Amino acid sequence: MIRSYQDDDIEQVTQLINIASSKYKMLDTNEIKESSVEFIVYVEQEVILGIAYAISLINDANESEAQIKVFVDTPYRLHGIGKSLVGYLERNLIKRNTVMITSYFKVDLVNPAGFCDKAGYKKWWGSPELFYVGPGFPDVAVDFVLYEDKYFDSYLQVVQESFYEVHVINDIKPYIVTEEIVRRYKLNNKENVYLLFEDDKILASVTIGKGTVENLMVSKTAQGKGYGKKALQFAINKMMSQGNKEIRISYMEGNDSAKKLYLSLGFKPLHNTHVYRRIIKNN
Repeated sequence: MIRSYQDDDIEQVTQLINIASSKYKMLDTNEIKESSVEFIVYVEQEVILGIAYAISLINDANESEAQIKVFVDTPYRLHGIGKSLVGYLERNLIKRNTVMITSYFKVDLVNPAGFCDKAGYKKWWGSPELFYVGPGFPDVAVDFVLYEDKYFDSYLQVVQESFYEVHVINDIKPYIVTEEIVRRYKLNNKENVYLLFEDDKILASVTIGKGTVENLMVSKTAQGKGYGKKALQFAINKMMSQGNKEIRISYMEGNDSAKKLYLSLGFKPLHNTHVYRRIIKNN
């Protein structure tokens, strides 16, 4: 039987989440309850065998999207419980005029292809994550400067040019990112955005996080000249000087130049996340 989550379920649901959290990053029970528009459980003889929830949002393409997460206790997988939970969520999400449903999987931990295919989901895009553990690099012979808002127009142009092709390949809309998207995702950590200039033109940019390279890009006119390598070496050295011993970076499938660069500097595969989606209806 499938029903909505009830407060009395918290102990059993928390146990399932703790099992899943050893492999997946999941919200805790209270966070799920507060953030989801649908939170359901699959019950047999008062035992909860599976859980599923959906978080609703308006995505960057201005579509009504629902991101879902499904987990079934290990001994009860391959018995149709996951498919039943997904179907139940879908029926309710359709009533909310949801256009697209998506789900994220770390494919090095589980192969979701069979399950997703049966449920009518197709792979949308993938994002490999790599890590670097090793020595620092010689100081780069160029000067990176911190981002300032006076550079925004030039920065916006570089982002739009750098990501257009990979967005088209992976059908990430809008293909040409807007000012709002750049401010929200590329400049949400603007105090750690570093720029490389030549004659007042941005050649490259790198954003440094806590042991992660959050964004790396090279102007279209400057690609193939080694600026991406310099930017990545600069970022690695900077984070190592801050005490980080492991550096992580992600890229979107289809960005072969990024993959080649990262592997050439000694990054190794860590995780690979695949996003599956189902289009409910077209606008």
